[in-house]
Amino acid sequence: MKNLRASALTDKGVVRQNNEDAFFIDEERGIFIVADGMGGHNAGEVASSLAVTTIKDFLYKKGDIQDSKQIKKALVESIFSAHEEIKKKSEQENSLKGMGTTVVVSYLKDRTLHICSVGDSRGYLIRDKKIIKLTEDHSVVAELLKSGVINEEEAKLHPMKNVITQALGIGTPPIPFFVREQLRDDDLILLCTDGLTEMLTDEEILSTCLQKRNNISDMAKAFIDEANKKGGKDNVTVVL
Repeated sequence: MKNLRASALTDKGVVRQNNEDAFFIDEERGIFIVADGMGGHNAGEVASSLAVTTIKDFLYKKGDIQDSKQIKKALVESIFSAHEEIKKKSEQENSLKGMGTTVVVSYLKDRTLHICSVGDSRGYLIRDKKIIKLTEDHSVVAELLKSGVINEEEAKLHPMKNVITQALGIGTPPIPFFVREQLRDDDLILLCTDGLTEMLTDEEILSTCLQKRNNISDMAKAFIDEANKKGGKDNVTVVL
């Protein structure tokens, strides 16, 4: 895609032994995926890897999709397909029982960004020195915030802040969140796992974006470094 630059980085963080995140980028086709796996032993990394591969393969088979409605349909179907694949695999192997993963996938066609997500991995838009959260978390805290039971400050300290209400491979098929955004020159898109957003506030993310604006590879590294400096409690993955 003309004038598109992309960079991605993942790190296991300071606390975790394994990295259960996975990502995929294809600048030419405009496909970008981030997944954050969960489950015992290595099950989380199996789930996230399977999600990324299934979604990527599904979208590749669809070829070059032109129409925005068809792109949305393909993204939603790819996520359902990944959900079924993970569920099937977890039923076949005892060691993988109960595994699941979040996912955020974006499809960039011409100047239109399409994002589909399940769980609490996020998509952000940085434009005109402002940060805009494009996705909505599927989490207990997000639901409490939406209903006005708690405020933003209470959400940060809530004991259930890491509990998600939807994931691929677990329970009934998810209801993915979808958003479409018309892009402008100099827009920056960030896809990330909660290993970043649990460690850094949106304002801190924006500050790093503005400081490292001229080099997104440096920006990706700075995000990992800052999350780890703050404690690195989880795996961190960023796609820019």
